[in-house]
Amino acid sequence: MNIGRLNWYLQRYSALYFLGFVIYLEYLFLTDRFSFNYLDSNLNFRILLTLFILLANIHGFIGLWTVGTDYLTKRTLGFLSEGLGGVANTIRKLYEILFIAIGCLVTVFYFLIIWF
Repeated sequence: MNIGRLNWYLQRYSALYFLGFVIYLEYLFLTDRFSFNYLDSNLNFRILLTLFILLANIHGFIGLWTVGTDYLTKRTLGFLSEGLGGVANTIRKLYEILFIAIGCLVTVFYFLIIWF
């Protein structure tokens, strides 16, 4: 399986997981089973929420990487300015480093909230 197909499957299956998780949350809210103590008392919910966060990061990474490789190229930035076209690869790498760093910080922050 090539990486493009794997990315495609990860995007689609993570979106299906998000849909299922949101339906589960709606069920909890509508049946009055959800409370703020529910997160502390239910290990299964913590695991599902952790999986949700990991899949959200993968989903977001693939989407942002696609935007960077499609629009931050020498051809597309060079259309705007010849100087931008010359540094397009540097701009794209900085963009990737930025969204990876922000994604890691947000993930650690959410894991600290969920597990500690």
